[in-house]
Amino acid sequence: MESSSIIAKLLLLITLVTISVISKANEELMMQQCHNSDNPTLCLRCLSSDPTAPKADQVGVARIILRCVNSHLITLTNNTSTLAWEHRTSPKAASALKQCGLGYATAKRGVGKVDAHLIAGDYDKAAYDVSMTVEAPPVSCRASLVTLNFNFPSSFRYHTEVYLALTQALLRIIDRF
Repeated sequence: MESSSIIAKLLLLITLVTISVISKANEELMMQQCHNSDNPTLCLRCLSSDPTAPKADQVGVARIILRCVNSHLITLTNNTSTLAWEHRTSPKAASALKQCGLGYATAKRGVGKVDAHLIAGDYDKAAYDVSMTVEAPPVSCRASLVTLNFNFPSSFRYHTEVYLALTQALLRIIDRF
């Protein structure tokens, strides 16, 4: 009886040590992946917000960053709809915001394509779609609104900057596959 208790305790200890080592290794992987981004703190904050991050491999880390990008995309889409409604009497602003909304719809489809490419292991296509369909619409939107001297609400500016920083982090992670 005593030996089975000792064996059980040893198995528990081995399991805890193994979990600790794996967790430390995954933490190092996350730090390594975010280290090369323009904003490592933002990248790490995104990863730490996902409960699956401690068990993620490189592709899993990229997919978590993609989910954070998608979250900010949803916010930008909603903010753009609200702004379009508020500026409906200004034809130029309304038109620019409508184009932003269409661009965000393209980006949303791009997020789905990038995720599928990551799962399939087609990293060149994933990087291409991040650049062309996920990152480009918010850049274009911001440029067209700046041209109009549009007064951005601070939350819109914040989510745009976070979105773009996370897409850059995602590109750098994918480029290292």
